[in-house]
Amino acid sequence: MADFQLCTFSNPPFCHGFASSSPKPTVKHEIARQYLYKEFPKYFTWNATKRCWNQRKKGAMRGRLVSANPAEGERYYMRILLSHVRGPTCFEDLYKRGLIENDDNLSECLTEASLFQFPGALRRLFATILIYCDPGDVRKLCDSHYNSLSEDYRQQCESVERVQTMVLADIAIYLQSMGKDLGDFDLPRVNTNINLESRGYREVQEEYSIVVEDEHICAKDSLNRDQRTAYDEIMRHVDHNIPGVFFIDGPGGTGKTFLYKALLAEVRSRGLIALSTATSGAATNNMPGGRTAHSRFKILINLDNNSLCNINQQSGAAQLLRLANIII
Repeated sequence: MADFQLCTFSNPPFCHGFASSSPKPTVKHEIARQYLYKEFPKYFTWNATKRCWNQRKKGAMRGRLVSANPAEGERYYMRILLSHVRGPTCFEDLYKRGLIENDDNLSECLTEASLFQFPGALRRLFATILIYCDPGDVRKLCDSHYNSLSEDYRQQCESVERVQTMVLADIAIYLQSMGKDLGDFDLPRVNTNINLESRGYREVQEEYSIVVEDEHICAKDSLNRDQRTAYDEIMRHVDHNIPGVFFIDGPGGTGKTFLYKALLAEVRSRGLIALSTATSGAATNNMPGGRTAHSRFKILINLDNNSLCNINQQSGAAQLLRLANIII
């Protein structure tokens, strides 16, 4: 089967009037003016070695259309032209036909990208569109493609609020890298307790990706009087960022682990960091996202009076501990 790839948007077989630094094609076909970009594979093949177009003579066709990012400027708008206008010769056709006066093409760009890009790349593309394309209705554009933008996080977490927080936090990071802020656009606000710069650490990402089960989120509604007293006091410290150390004691079967799960779920459902540790691997299995204390705090196996936890100040583990709103 013949393969087709439009290798450069500056070299369609019919374009004559566009400025470009790419070498001009050695062959031009006037007949190509009648075709849209997606129709090219049916009638032409591109010879990458000789950098020329050849009319397809026979054989089956397999086409692959190259995508373009809004940040690429001319290349992106060239693609819009080729996809909607037959035989354009200048960029004025963009304005004459109103191709860049609404958000339809931006929506098409995201829809097309969702077919072959992972959600993380889509979030970066969405941020790029906000920066370079000035969409008219940002909230509508986000809502229309939210399922694609959040697909990975929705598989990891069932909390709607937590998923939205993580999606917006990622978009905010990309916007900040391009000199803008989430508050510059009509989008929901990210929880102010989230440190955006820290989401790049693997350890932090792992904690943010812990699945919060519905039964654990609802656990707070089933607490008895004593559990509720402990829950309310601990969450008061979390809500107001008040340091505190609490010791919960009780015989086996009195619901200590149930209380821990309710606390962890409540904090994590807000998009915050909650660390759960235990003294043994078997005990960690009863705690969502549980880790042994030796693993979490890098405690040495053989201890003496001068032993220290082996955590570098610049490491992801150190940043995770700084961000933790609660440690059990």
